[in-house]
Amino acid sequence: MEQISINSKVAISLAYAERTLDYLENEIRDRKYDQAFEKFRMIIRKGHEWLAGNHVDWDEVYRMCNDDEEEYGCFDFIANAEVTERYETASIVLIWSIYYFMYQCAHRSNERYFPQDLWDGHLPEEEETKMLNSLHCDVSKYLLPEACEELRTIERKYRRSIS
Repeated sequence: MEQISINSKVAISLAYAERTLDYLENEIRDRKYDQAFEKFRMIIRKGHEWLAGNHVDWDEVYRMCNDDEEEYGCFDFIANAEVTERYETASIVLIWSIYYFMYQCAHRSNERYFPQDLWDGHLPEEEETKMLNSLHCDVSKYLLPEACEELRTIERKYRRSIS
């Protein structure tokens, strides 16, 4: 089985999250979701900060993502946006990619308050591999071929970095 670092896995998932968010912002022109899209961007920026080795305030990230505490948390967006079938795959990729970043970062930081219902607090390696490997297939359903190829190039770069 291919070995790949946690940082590389997070970088790959953030790349998919960014391109998917770009797609959703271009497709869903309803301005009432601007706040949600900005929140997703802020979370992705936090991911890049974390990858650069900077400290990330996990209380803030958790609040941004937790739909029970703040309007337009990740799950709240999906529920309230009444995502049509057309955007269902993109929404799932966006949410999974963001939660994957948060899971890995919180797991590494031994954050005890992180939602334990997310993968029962531990993401099985087989499930992680399956989900990471399916991202490209999923985005090919809604992104243009050029964007898919760009993501494939990014993914190859990060998968090679550990070899």
